[in-house]
Amino acid sequence: MSILNADLHCHSVISDGTLTPEALAARAHANGVELWSLTDHDEIGGQARACAAAQALGMGYLHGTEISVSFAGRTVHIVGLGFDPQDPRMQEGLRSTRGGRHDRALDMAAGLAKVGIHGSFEGALTYAGNPDLISRTHFARYLVETGVCADTYEVFAAFLPRANRAMWNTAGQVWATR
Repeated sequence: MSILNADLHCHSVISDGTLTPEALAARAHANGVELWSLTDHDEIGGQARACAAAQALGMGYLHGTEISVSFAGRTVHIVGLGFDPQDPRMQEGLRSTRGGRHDRALDMAAGLAKVGIHGSFEGALTYAGNPDLISRTHFARYLVETGVCADTYEVFAAFLPRANRAMWNTAGQVWATR
């Protein structure tokens, strides 16, 4: 029995990763990956580049994305694989899913401003390869880069807990301790 080395979940600068689709393909190939998929959050704009890079390196490729949905009051991430990235229904569905990210980012920035951290929205945007996909990760990178926190783990624990992306509870009380 042969084991296939596959990497079917990674993010590029198109969403919240730090490498281009081509650089990710090269890294996967260098690590012996035979079947690869780029699964950017709610976005398929990097699929053509990723597929071309994988094929040029001799790797198999599956089109992919990680879809963010709300279920029972929580955000759930679902990895979708093997679809047609040209399908207009997929494109429109993902466009609709991305729609709320900007408002959530503004909420995060407002929450951070309440505890004395100003300019975080603009700062986070500098880390977002795609402004439509600004996320907690981009805010975390900004807060680390500016010295507010030592690392992203501290950012998520102190300022951007997963339980409430806007940093405050339903009573409007700020969770952050700083």
